[in-house]
Amino acid sequence: MNRAMTPASGASTIWIRTAAAVAAILVLGPMVWGLMTSLKSEVGAVSYPPSLWPDPLTWSNYGRVFTHKTFGIELFNSLLYSMGGVALALVVAGPAGYAAARFEFPGKRVLMLAILMTSMVPGVALLAPTYFILDRLGLVNDAFAIIVISAARVAPQTVWFIQNFVSGVPQEIEEAAVIDGASRFQSITRIVIPLIRPGLAATIVLGMIMIWNDYITVATFAPDIGRRTLQVALVNQVFDAIGMSWSYFMAFAIVASIPVLVLFIAAQRWFIAGLTAGGLKG
Repeated sequence: MNRAMTPASGASTIWIRTAAAVAAILVLGPMVWGLMTSLKSEVGAVSYPPSLWPDPLTWSNYGRVFTHKTFGIELFNSLLYSMGGVALALVVAGPAGYAAARFEFPGKRVLMLAILMTSMVPGVALLAPTYFILDRLGLVNDAFAIIVISAARVAPQTVWFIQNFVSGVPQEIEEAAVIDGASRFQSITRIVIPLIRPGLAATIVLGMIMIWNDYITVATFAPDIGRRTLQVALVNQVFDAIGMSWSYFMAFAIVASIPVLVLFIAAQRWFIAGLTAGGLKG
């Protein structure tokens, strides 16, 4: 039987909604301001006192972004590194996560903790030794080397995610498939993977966002203009000796955010389901 809302619970609900509204304003406020700035002329972007609404409204900054001579290669590199890194991480970490979920072996807990600890090492601490190795091997500015490094960054969390998702699938389902004549590979591809698809979607989205927004890896190991990404090009504008155009900068930042935003929206249903699926057993 439902109980009537008490004054205390009503006040609590009001405070929660107020806090949520304030948090939304704090998060969305800078985003709205950035969007409005991208639609201003350069004079309007630096005018005082500042105004939220662009007058006149112009789309020319977005035209400059898309027609810039290096935009196409920067977009291609961002897609290549993020998609390639996530794909390689899944190839390496997928079997490891499955094995951790389904098999028992000596030192398993220690090994899994060691894998988790590798993701806690700051990337900056590895820049110098990694650059030295790549330089000696002649792999500086090599796209495949960037993909491998990017995959290494997301592989530890991918192992743990997949282990958690696979553990949520009853092992009896696989055993029944084996009794019916299916091989281990068939039970994985036809039973386990379809059941953990939401979890895989969440893992892919998180990995893509992490690699897409990575600046320091590409800036350090691929300084050549032909190898840089949208994030590197965006940050480089801050250090441009000629001067910084705030309206163009904000248009570039929004364009650089659109691919991961579209990816998240497209996979939102699976992403949310994947984040909650790992906590369900049986």
